Amino acid sequence: MIPIIKTDLSDELCNLENYIIHHSCDIEQWFRTQWLDYSAPFYASVDLRNSGFKLTPVDTNLFPGGFNNLNPDFAPLTIQAVSIAIEKVCPEVRQVLIIPENHTRNMFYLKNIFELTEIFKNAGIEVRIGSIDPDLKKEEIIQIDEKNSIKLEPIYKKNYRLFLKNNDSSTFSPCAIILNNDLSAGIPEKLKDLDQHIIPPLSAGWPTRRKSKHFNYYNEIVDEFAKFTKIDPWLINPYFEKLDGLNFLEREGEIQLAEHVEKLLVKIKKKYSQYNITHEPYVVIKADAGTYGMGIMTIKSSEEVINLNRKMRKKMSVVKEGLKVTEVLIQEGVHTEETINNSVAEPVVYMIDHFVVGGFYRVHTNKEKDENLNSPGMHFVPVSFETSCLMPDQGRPCDDKANRFYAYGVIARLALLAAAKELQN
Repeated sequence: MIPIIKTDLSDELCNLENYIIHHSCDIEQWFRTQWLDYSAPFYASVDLRNSGFKLTPVDTNLFPGGFNNLNPDFAPLTIQAVSIAIEKVCPEVRQVLIIPENHTRNMFYLKNIFELTEIFKNAGIEVRIGSIDPDLKKEEIIQIDEKNSIKLEPIYKKNYRLFLKNNDSSTFSPCAIILNNDLSAGIPEKLKDLDQHIIPPLSAGWPTRRKSKHFNYYNEIVDEFAKFTKIDPWLINPYFEKLDGLNFLEREGEIQLAEHVEKLLVKIKKKYSQYNITHEPYVVIKADAGTYGMGIMTIKSSEEVINLNRKMRKKMSVVKEGLKVTEVLIQEGVHTEETINNSVAEPVVYMIDHFVVGGFYRVHTNKEKDENLNSPGMHFVPVSFETSCLMPDQGRPCDDKANRFYAYGVIARLALLAAAKELQN
């Protein structure tokens, strides 16, 4: 069934999209100059929110786990982008080793790993999957559907190199290690002090990375882009604050958190008044390190912070791999006006190197416009970016979905630039 995609666009966002579309040549040239100074992450995905008056990233993932949700029609560009990206690291690459997350029973994630291996195979690269899960002692075949399976193998380390064992007593020891594991549980000893290339670098994992740092760099990128394009940076940039020293279970830092929330809400209300926006402002409090939609809550007043029940405080206290939450990002909430078949949706853009290779809509039938959609019950609708991200039709009106997808690609690449700057520093 073809999804029915609807978006209510205000004049402000219409003007923004029209500007992006009609200045696409200048914008693409600006991006080219930026990539001369910064090396793009190997791959990334960016969650966007389109409120009808604002189009902005709300999260950037450097270990994307949804390649199985991309439109297969766009596979040739994905294969080409992988070839370019990996050859920058290993010009004569023949073999790579993919290290996945440890939760090997998540079938949606395993399908993602299968699709990722297929991309490398179709690029002419031998690829195998090695697990750092200490409980995996021997190879394991996992059936992911009626036709396909993946093989997980235990990783070994010797002389600063990782390798897999072959049946003939030889070893598989590639030049590059592709991480699809965000290292939430920490950096294992096997990954330290290697003389093989690790892509993305270990510094991209959550032991060191922080969302607040990423959005600090995004601020810098947007300020430069706004000077170039003469637009209000707020239209493509969410306000945010950072707070650390928290303990949700013990209610430590609760007053300070409420004060930060109130400060941010006042700032948002002022901007809403400037643009005559009637939506109710809100903020999203999220763990500064972590993913999978864990450690996130929506707040509409500072009083809600003080009145959190024990269930919510417990939910906010730990994230993936039992990582304790002591630092949070307090981010301006952005309503989504995207709907697919009458369910709220948000676009997710996928990139390899600095190329947009597709994306999908994250859809949730049981959520509202101001809620987190990255939660149980979500599903995904692939979309193709082939005409929109590369060749916008400047003759079409601003609410045409193809032109909207081009705008999505521009904003996502701004976040990608921020991630590049983040990793470089």
